[in-house]
Amino acid sequence: MNGITVYLKIYTRMFTRRLLLIGLWFIALQWPGLAIGCKTIAVVSSNSHFGIVHRIEANFHAQPQPQPPLIHIISGKIQEPANLEQIGKSCLIVAIGSEALKSVLNINTKVPILSILAHKHIFDALTLKHSNPVTAIYLDQPLERQLHLIQCLLPPEEQQPLGLLLGVHSGQIHESLQNAVVLRVNPSENPVAVLDALLDEAAVVLAIPDPHIYNPKTARGILLTAFHKRVPLIGYSRTFVKNGALAAVYSTTKQLSAQTVAMILTIINNPNKKLPPPQYPQEFSVAVNYQVAKSLGLTIDTEANLKYAIEKKELHRDA
Repeated sequence: MNGITVYLKIYTRMFTRRLLLIGLWFIALQWPGLAIGCKTIAVVSSNSHFGIVHRIEANFHAQPQPQPPLIHIISGKIQEPANLEQIGKSCLIVAIGSEALKSVLNINTKVPILSILAHKHIFDALTLKHSNPVTAIYLDQPLERQLHLIQCLLPPEEQQPLGLLLGVHSGQIHESLQNAVVLRVNPSENPVAVLDALLDEAAVVLAIPDPHIYNPKTARGILLTAFHKRVPLIGYSRTFVKNGALAAVYSTTKQLSAQTVAMILTIINNPNKKLPPPQYPQEFSVAVNYQVAKSLGLTIDTEANLKYAIEKKELHRDA
């Protein structure tokens, strides 16, 4: 398969994703009565998520077919009678962030819920005993995408052994990580000290989101420890990379808001009102800390080329 063919296939797939919204528009045009029963959509978030709220509102109301109004509710005020009344009239709740998801679940509403910007382990824990229809667009990236990033970043001899710190919130080890060096961090342990031991065995460390292990109090110590032992650490956010991780795959608010609107349209235009299953971000970006790469003696390709290489691997996987 030559380079031109691969480019065409990747951009065809990206174009197909974008056509999803257009297809949903035609659903609304062909069956305009499907969304008529939906009077409002409640968007619940904390004060820290105004940015993505505005993007969702802009994308949603830019649709060619008139859509139900979006009612924004601050999660800390969800128990107020007026807000509870608004939620009761809604056909769908979009909960932005784990705090908002928790507040929505606490009111025991029967309205279907779409959760975004929550890590998978938090979503699973919060919805474990919740019987109401709920789905999600996870904040996490698919594990395979993160492994593809490592493969595209490092020479084969420097990709193994892969090291991971796992805690009570990190879940089980994925079957594709059976050969990884894994150390578990107990709630009473210092994650930086456990990482120091892991770095003696691992060639590269993949950070798995866990609030006990990776948080503002431990981040500096973790990044400095990995840097001093000259072991690349792969993060899970652009901020993580800016602060000293070698690289990460992540999704921007623009990418997530577009996927959120597409899922909202799918839900409200579905005559059965059946929620699609939870999903990972479709579109993504790559961030690299080239100063860290230089200090580690690594020559790293451009972020755009790394993204293309990852998309190529995903294309071959899906073929």
